[in-house]
Amino acid sequence: MILTLLQNGDYETARKQALAELENNPESAELHYFAAWAHDALGKEDAAIPFYEKALQLGLPADSRKEAYIGLGSTYRITGQPEKASRLFETALQEFPDNNALRTFSVMAKYNQGLEKEALQETLMLLIETTNDENILSYKKAIQFYAQDLDATFH
Repeated sequence: MILTLLQNGDYETARKQALAELENNPESAELHYFAAWAHDALGKEDAAIPFYEKALQLGLPADSRKEAYIGLGSTYRITGQPEKASRLFETALQEFPDNNALRTFSVMAKYNQGLEKEALQETLMLLIETTNDENILSYKKAIQFYAQDLDATFH
């Protein structure tokens, strides 16, 4: 029921229902995740954080865990905590190394930490690994080479 509300964009009803059900079932990772999702979607990022944290602590199934990592990491980043976001994304990427959404959000957190060069390098690598654009792919080796040291010059 709550999941359907969230999927249909009825975030306020989902939030209220998740909070009500949490009173009777405070150890439900799923209910904490639903509460986090609803708060986040309503623009209540600070309120979403403890629900995301508790959901991950209690243990979620893999699909929901990936989404919770993205939600919490993104929320850390947008609330001015890019270091926490980066640490969380590192943990998430150890578990889900092929998840390009996690990689993308990780890059944004690195940028917010002032690690622009590393963020751009990782973005370029992600681009050449995931694009189907023949114009980019025709320069794949050059992009890989230059991404290794963006400050290098040759004379």
